[in-house]
Amino acid sequence: MTHDQTRLAGALPTAPRAAGISGAAMHRVVTELSSLGRKLPGSEEEARACAVITRLLDEAGVRHEVHEFDAFISWPGRSAVTLLGEAPCEIAATGVGFASASPPGGLRARLADGGDRAGRIALIEGLPRYDAVMAAQRAGAVGVIAVSHGHERHYVQTSPVWGAPTGVADLALLPAIPVVQVSKEDGAALRGAGPEAEVLLLAESTRAWRRVRMPCAEIPGESPHFVLLGAHYCTWADGATDNLAGVALLLELARLYAAGEKPRHGLRFCWWTGHEQGGYAGSSWYADNAREELFRDAVAYLNVDIVGVKGATTKALRNTTGELADYAAAVLEATAGALPEEEETFVRRALHRQDRYVDPRRCARNSDQSFSGIGLSTAQVSAFLPAASPDHMPDSGLAWWWQTDQDTADRCDPDILATDTLIYRNLLEGLVRTEVLPLDFRGTVADIRAALREYAETAPDLPEIAELSALAQRLGDAAAKLAAAPAADTARRNAALLRVARYLNPMMHHAGGDFDFDLGRASRLLPGLAPALKLAGLEPDAARMARTVLRRRANRIAHGMRRAEDAILAELA
Repeated sequence: MTHDQTRLAGALPTAPRAAGISGAAMHRVVTELSSLGRKLPGSEEEARACAVITRLLDEAGVRHEVHEFDAFISWPGRSAVTLLGEAPCEIAATGVGFASASPPGGLRARLADGGDRAGRIALIEGLPRYDAVMAAQRAGAVGVIAVSHGHERHYVQTSPVWGAPTGVADLALLPAIPVVQVSKEDGAALRGAGPEAEVLLLAESTRAWRRVRMPCAEIPGESPHFVLLGAHYCTWADGATDNLAGVALLLELARLYAAGEKPRHGLRFCWWTGHEQGGYAGSSWYADNAREELFRDAVAYLNVDIVGVKGATTKALRNTTGELADYAAAVLEATAGALPEEEETFVRRALHRQDRYVDPRRCARNSDQSFSGIGLSTAQVSAFLPAASPDHMPDSGLAWWWQTDQDTADRCDPDILATDTLIYRNLLEGLVRTEVLPLDFRGTVADIRAALREYAETAPDLPEIAELSALAQRLGDAAAKLAAAPAADTARRNAALLRVARYLNPMMHHAGGDFDFDLGRASRLLPGLAPALKLAGLEPDAARMARTVLRRRANRIAHGMRRAEDAILAELA
């Protein structure tokens, strides 16, 4: 960071009251919105929640509008599993978004706990995510029952499509079998019934285009630039900590900045709809429909998800691009203190990625991260339960009540929410008030090198990897010079920094192009090079075709790095 940025991080308030933040007021918002129950996109409950958000923006004097558009939404209805036999026993179950519905009277079949799944209903462990469901479907299963790791049952979705589907090919990717989740105890009962046990699986599920509402607000700054902030307000059930606490956090920041001194750069707030129920329908729609303005003027994107969680004293930096990483880490430490080593290790382990060498805190394919193709730098801080807590899900910092019927207002702690709000307020201060934006591309280049290292180890004879590594060396040298050079003209420096981000982030996070969203949720930097990981095992003709793909995608990555280097050298000239 520059001297100015270091000074700012050290001068930030470390108590919410010093920044005028009210945890009690935010908790009242969480309680009011929680009382509406399930807020599905396009529902009457969504309309009521939207009215609450716009009412509070009116009271704060914040200019806002509500976007209405069509989104492809899915949600489960009545779900149950009946263990058949002389004394049939009905077991409670939770359905899954984007899975198929069972026949009207239910699906009758025998269970399969591993082994041959053909014609049977497969038992799988944990969350019924897309890859696990599709593996069962490919093995011939006619349905899936996922067994939770605890007594709770989670609402999730099983779609690889990001945002709205664009054709029948996207729709054909959705599961063709019904899927539910049962508790750990009920899963044990199903397994205890034996390999020939027969069940009746009932899973109502809807997929439909619906008219949805998405409120957005703006606080102008002195410049046309702005920071984009987002938090989804749709929920599976009450949704107090996922994500009504995030909704309240954004409203509190809007109130504070509307009443305070006009910032150098503005703030734009969006309350996303269609988070899981639409595969990030709201944020992807906004990326598509406000693209040129975001490309030209957005300084960064701060997503707010999983905050204010009761007992969540471990603050996890995540979904952060390399150029913002040092700044965000410094602000987080200055505000909330340094994480103990065991908590830092726990956070890194909880943030799952496919990359072998990339920092797990880097931007991932979750949490409404719809703006990488535009090139926006991003950061996020979530409230995780500490490693020793008995209440987090296995291998996760998330509480067991995440996306369950038990995520009620009492699961949200107003004091923790106030601290989380202060963290975001302090992150904003260095983005909207500092003269030079805190973007340091030495971190970005380190991420590129980390991603290339795995590709080089897997495909050592691929010339494209060596070419990209050489370009990364040159780009790293240029980034180091830029970080050391004072800004003679701050407006020009900021414009150069944003250009570099626009060149690098799309190719770092999107495999095919800047204007479309990749399929799936697996997180990997430089995903365009992923075919290199399987190159050695391909048949000759398949390998030739894969090499053609790799050449083209390497060209795109090289183009981004060369243009970024050109932008840096032009600024230094």
